[in-house]
Amino acid sequence: MKDIFNIAQKYLKNVDIQHIRMTFLDKGEPLEINDEFINTLADDKRLAIETVKENHQQPHIIRWAESYISNLESCASNDMFENQLSKILGIRNIDTKHGWDGNDDIKNEPYEYKPTKITGKNYMGSPVNINDDSEKKINNISKQKKDYNNENANFVISIIDKKLSDFICIYKFKESILKEDRLKNLQKCISENKRRVVYQTSINDCINLSRIQNVTYYSWKNPKYF
Repeated sequence: MKDIFNIAQKYLKNVDIQHIRMTFLDKGEPLEINDEFINTLADDKRLAIETVKENHQQPHIIRWAESYISNLESCASNDMFENQLSKILGIRNIDTKHGWDGNDDIKNEPYEYKPTKITGKNYMGSPVNINDDSEKKINNISKQKKDYNNENANFVISIIDKKLSDFICIYKFKESILKEDRLKNLQKCISENKRRVVYQTSINDCINLSRIQNVTYYSWKNPKYF
């Protein structure tokens, strides 16, 4: 396979070679989801917007609708989307702070969710942050995670249309693909005396790490956006 790429490099542009490599070496598989839950938040948001615009309901109902819209669009909170992701993936939701966001009790696999709201079209390259990273966090050492199968944890990135609250795409990776890269970033931040360690990744980065480590990942894409 390497010889084929070397020969093709003489005749094709670098971007073409990269696309071919990703096509041949891609380990992506379709992600199974519960379709009945994929549009719930977007549909509810449209109803809330109509309620506010029509202004025919009781004041407290209009306030609830405004609050609902605000919570969906907030960059500070993703609780509603995290809860919905558990329904979409068909697993148990976990509400406790500083622990996992969900768990597949049948397969015994915990999940970390990263809902990411965007306004543009950079679905695959939008930055996804892991804040306050540390060696304990990287190795999942905490009282909230001690009873879970941390070695087989999943890392889910979900890109969301901030305006419409649509799920644009959902990618499920093995969290372990990030470990080495996170440790390197941690050491770099320590050497630079940074007070706060933030690790930044993206869907594209996770696809590349999965490919390099020969680890399968899963994806669902909203045909409305692709």
